[in-house]
Amino acid sequence: MIKMNHKRNSESGMIIMASTMGIFIILSLFAFYLARFSITESRTGGYYMTDIKARNLAMTGIEHAMQSYKASRNISNISGNFNNGSYSVSFDTQNNEAGTALPHSHFITVKSTATINDVERNLRLIISSMPEAFLFSFYGNNSGSQTFTESNGTISGDMFYNGNVESNSGTGSGTTYTSTGTGGTLLSSPPSFPTLDITQYEALLTSAASATGAYNNYALDFDGSNDYVKINNSSDINTGGAIHTQKTIEAWFKVENKNITSRKQTIYEQGGTVRGLNIYVYGGNLYVGGWNEPNGESDWDPGTWLSTNSIQSNTWHHVALTLNGGNSVTNNAFKGYLDGTQFGSGQGSKLWNHGGDVSIGRNRDTKFHSGDYNSSRYFAGMIDEVRLWNVERTASQIAVKKDTVLAGDESGLTAYYNFQENTGTTANDTQTQSNNDGSINNGASWASGPVLSKMNSAAFTNTTINLSSYSNSQLLANNNLTISGSTVNGPGYIVANGNLSISSNTTINGNIFLICSGTLTISNSQVGTGLGAAVVIYSKGAADYNSSTVYGLIISKGSSLELDGSTVYGAILNYSSSFSLVGDSDITGSVISNSSVDFQGNDASITRGNIPTFLGLNIGLDPIVVPGSYLEY
Repeated sequence: MIKMNHKRNSESGMIIMASTMGIFIILSLFAFYLARFSITESRTGGYYMTDIKARNLAMTGIEHAMQSYKASRNISNISGNFNNGSYSVSFDTQNNEAGTALPHSHFITVKSTATINDVERNLRLIISSMPEAFLFSFYGNNSGSQTFTESNGTISGDMFYNGNVESNSGTGSGTTYTSTGTGGTLLSSPPSFPTLDITQYEALLTSAASATGAYNNYALDFDGSNDYVKINNSSDINTGGAIHTQKTIEAWFKVENKNITSRKQTIYEQGGTVRGLNIYVYGGNLYVGGWNEPNGESDWDPGTWLSTNSIQSNTWHHVALTLNGGNSVTNNAFKGYLDGTQFGSGQGSKLWNHGGDVSIGRNRDTKFHSGDYNSSRYFAGMIDEVRLWNVERTASQIAVKKDTVLAGDESGLTAYYNFQENTGTTANDTQTQSNNDGSINNGASWASGPVLSKMNSAAFTNTTINLSSYSNSQLLANNNLTISGSTVNGPGYIVANGNLSISSNTTINGNIFLICSGTLTISNSQVGTGLGAAVVIYSKGAADYNSSTVYGLIISKGSSLELDGSTVYGAILNYSSSFSLVGDSDITGSVISNSSVDFQGNDASITRGNIPTFLGLNIGLDPIVVPGSYLEY
């Protein structure tokens, strides 16, 4: 019996031990899988957090790339490190991230790849080198809501037009958007007109205005005894009735001895004792004078003489007098300037007809501040750049242009004596609208004049221009510039602070800026060699393209833009109120115009096409992200 009880107790212990071991194993397995699950979840959560950081880092790369491109049009690879990771950005002007060709030449793929630990994220978008409005073939504004018709011309592509569109007009293909009238689909929110940053263009024009070049300047040397220049009576200068309401007289002078008191040393005079103007040196002072005595006229009697003692002997100075008078005497109508700075103002009126020869370097019979008017008051020293205007020049105009040779066709300029002949007895009037040549008397001789600036060249004919040979690759002209039958190699800049004319089979190779402040004329020439070697043309005056081909961007800010028998591949940004296509003129690319286009040619057309990318060139227009091009992967 005892043995049987012992046996039963032993079996019960074994069962309890086995049960305990089983429970332990089950609990261990549960703990193991719970721990494993926790680790997995932790790793997954960490991955998601890292993925978010990698995506944000990739976006940082995209933003870095956009800022870099907007600032410098740079498409070089970009990399950076941030948040324990790194990013790299690449640009592709040909294909997207999958290697598929981009639809337009001005599109660029931007791809950003970011890596944190073993997590990688990729973002891409496509940018256009032109603003959104340049995706249109035409953008027109007609404030008068006049009817638009193309005649026999065509517009192929999307068009926005502010005005009425006839049913037989509009676009050859695409959508016509109109703000009023019929002929298309209403677009409630048309794209805004592109904003152009003109800072760089104006800065270059400012540089051109002060450009210097090779210019051997001459002046006339007067002996103080009997030398002078005589200019015959002229309706432009002194006769012609009561037309002289505004006048400006300018000259450079170098007096040998400013302190002479035995005579007035006359620099310039016109008129006589009754009416006239004069400039002279006496007793250490410079004087400018004007008068018109008759009571039946203005009664500007005895007249006004302004003076300054801020001159030196044997030193070049610039003097100017201005007049802006009416039928009666008024204050501040008469002013004097020395070296570009006003030194006085006083009463004045307009000048009635005042006959008598005009003189440089002597006094014929005009009167002085002391009331005397004896003749034979000769100048001893040098005189140069005598400029006669029938307008009142402003202080800034006098100051800016006094050191610069004139072109001769400036508005209001009626006579211009620069004494560049260096031989003979004739002082040529180099003003282009009339001829008032003067005669040089009694042996006045030539000498070196003041240092003045002049454009690098007034004209290039049948030559090759390599812009790399100029400082900063910039050909700067402070007056009009003509290029004829020549070849221009870039990259670089041609800037004229005046009119710019390109003609006679001239070829302008690519990546060149053409900038002018005046009228632009391009005829029988090729400007640019393709969309990959395009030009940028910026003109502030009227622009005329005749029988020429242009690859690039045309920016017209003058009164009118006309294409006559010409072809443009690229883009046109037109601010002009008059825009016309004459003859067989075709535009392939994009036209953004602040006003409507007048199709005067039966075959004229505007067709949407590729636009230059202008990589590396700041053209004053910010790029945009192409809508719908954003992708994450």
